[in-house]
Amino acid sequence: MRILIAEDNQFTASQYERILRKYGHEVIVTRDGQECLKKYKESLGRTEFDSIDKSPFDVVVLDQSMPKKNGSEVATEILSVRPAQKIVFASAYALSANKVSESLEERVEYLQKPFSLNALVSKIEAA
Repeated sequence: MRILIAEDNQFTASQYERILRKYGHEVIVTRDGQECLKKYKESLGRTEFDSIDKSPFDVVVLDQSMPKKNGSEVATEILSVRPAQKIVFASAYALSANKVSESLEERVEYLQKPFSLNALVSKIEAA
């Protein structure tokens, strides 16, 4: 699978990357929501000719609390261009109780921190 991760904690991001690569996945790690959107849009441009409906990543993993753009903002932007994109929130924080977050609850998977790395792999492979 091709996986895009947005995680501002460098240690956590490296752990995600290490375990997912161990299971044979292609992983791209970004440090904040803005960088994640940039990578997503860059990849989107490359796959545009393959299929209008095809998402550039099999799964996008987002932390909710990140600098520049939070996970809800990133998910909302991604889903506005690719409504079928699979998104997993891997966060210690629940989605905030606002209209944007409420509309995301049914469209994303959620993995509450702390969790085992094997739980992450299982959630991603099931997404």
